Amino acid sequence: MKVLLSKRLLLMPGRLSWWVWTITALCLAAGLIGYYPGFYAAIVISVIQTIVYGLKERSARTFPVQIRLAYTGLLISCQVPSLGWLYWVPATGTFALVLFGYCLMARILSLFPGNRTEPTSLDLIRRTFLAPPVPGNVQQGLPAGGCAGGTCVLEGKIATLSAHRRG
Repeated sequence: MKVLLSKRLLLMPGRLSWWVWTITALCLAAGLIGYYPGFYAAIVISVIQTIVYGLKERSARTFPVQIRLAYTGLLISCQVPSLGWLYWVPATGTFALVLFGYCLMARILSLFPGNRTEPTSLDLIRRTFLAPPVPGNVQQGLPAGGCAGGTCVLEGKIATLSAHRRG
């Protein structure tokens, strides 16, 4: 896997999932500047991505599927007219993922009871949201939550990784 890494950017153009997230981000940006079909395209891409990962993982309980289900749910929720402004959240989050490798959705989901290995604490919450993104996947020697989904999947494991490094 080719990773373009600078001091701040973490780009992974060699990963299909990175391209899917990049196209989704661009669709959301198009919607935000007034081309509303961009929102529908982002939802369709997200639904397809959720189905593909659901079939691949064979369980909605796996972390890669949880991320995509939650993301799709958020995009669909934004269709409620009074919640249209909320599209800024997934758009910003998706651009943060494709540019910097920071997946806010994975970090939030990692705090859910079935996804964490330690009790909830202020320290866990701090580490979860403030730890820098980690490039890589299983092939690079880092756990990827049972999926070669790349950086977004790794984000869910950052709190655990940083706890073990400090311990």
